[in-house]
Amino acid sequence: MTPRLHHVNIVVKPGQTELLVGFYTEVLGLRLTDKPAEGTSPGGAWFDIDATTQVHISERVDAVMHDDMHFALVLDDFDGVLARLAEAGAEWREQPDLFGGRRGSTRDPVGNRIELLERAGTLA
Repeated sequence: MTPRLHHVNIVVKPGQTELLVGFYTEVLGLRLTDKPAEGTSPGGAWFDIDATTQVHISERVDAVMHDDMHFALVLDDFDGVLARLAEAGAEWREQPDLFGGRRGSTRDPVGNRIELLERAGTLA
């Protein structure tokens, strides 16, 4: 059986989750989902990317971010997300096309880098 990705986890300082919820839902188009009360740490939030893949935000006092740490999302509505990024005043850094489509990166409101790829070419 081939492994599949279930989730990526981003760590932020305590209290920063609320700064990210609107960005991840309204700008990137992820769906906020229920986070189990048992077996998880307090704070944070979980988001569905699709039916089987998620982004988790965990709050940690010792959260450390490296400038190049990131995850990547393949977007059906690349232009729509770019427009919402501009409306939100989020940074956008164009990068060379990859996999036969456009790509670039942004940062969420606390500085986590997110690479965005157009669903085109071999990613279609």
